[in-house]
Amino acid sequence: MKWLLAAALLTAANGAALADPKLVEIASFGEHPALNQVAEGFKARMSELGYVEGKDVTYGFQHANFDRSLVPQILQQVEAKHPALILAITTGLNQAAVRGITDKSIPVVFGAVVDPVVAGIVPSWQHGSAWSTGASMLPDFDASFDYIKKVLPDVKKVGTLFNPGEDNDTSNMELIHKAAEKAGIEIVGVPVDNPNDLPQRVQTFAGQVDAIFLIQSNVVQTSVPVVAQVAQRIKLPLFNSVYAPDLKDQLAGFHAISYRKNGEHAADIADRILKGEKPADIAPYVPKGEDFDAYVSPKGLAAVGLTVPEALKDSPWLLK
Repeated sequence: MKWLLAAALLTAANGAALADPKLVEIASFGEHPALNQVAEGFKARMSELGYVEGKDVTYGFQHANFDRSLVPQILQQVEAKHPALILAITTGLNQAAVRGITDKSIPVVFGAVVDPVVAGIVPSWQHGSAWSTGASMLPDFDASFDYIKKVLPDVKKVGTLFNPGEDNDTSNMELIHKAAEKAGIEIVGVPVDNPNDLPQRVQTFAGQVDAIFLIQSNVVQTSVPVVAQVAQRIKLPLFNSVYAPDLKDQLAGFHAISYRKNGEHAADIADRILKGEKPADIAPYVPKGEDFDAYVSPKGLAAVGLTVPEALKDSPWLLK
């Protein structure tokens, strides 16, 4: 009997050791360097937390190629795999997940969402919903304007582009107007809901503003090179809230939240959920100062006839 009991215990132990890894499905609105950084930061942090890929966890990845009509199909495919957890990237995709994922036993951790409360993803900043919470990308426009005023001491008017049909953009615009008023800066907002209209809309800033600052808007961020070309042609310094190394010579600078760090914070929350905590008991993460990076591009400024202010000549912000 003793050897039978020992054998049973050994078998159970081996079964636990050979348990299938947890499946984490990553669903994104599209493939973009910034959004990809969320997924990469998430996976890297999960590894740091002890989740060995292939042993403790496996990942799936689906994206909608920035096509809203494909989002329901992507979410259905993700749900059909019955993952242990879903990482959903961007505001619109998470809003669709609230409506489209019917199995509420699958927890959803969001990333790249500006204001999950306004978007209806969670009930408050103090709690997640019964099945969803995550890491927000709430901007710090007070810090952004402090940064811009250091680069352009005489700045009075700043232009920005936004999609009036996106909750993400609506939240950004409310916050940027409040911060601009405190900073003594006037915001000139130009609506755009189609990337094809961007060149014409950017052109309207000519002679109207001192600089352009781009918010975290899907319709804009997927076409920053186009915006940069027009901005250079009309001799306006362009600043972005998303860091894009490949555009460091075309833009005047960046005051940008780190998408990679956003993914890392989402992983910290995923870890808590996978260990048994309920999403409703986990408050959405709000970015801190260390989640933002500031850069100034001497080449980007020179392209529109400007130079780095003397006070920033030795700044660690300068890009090479």
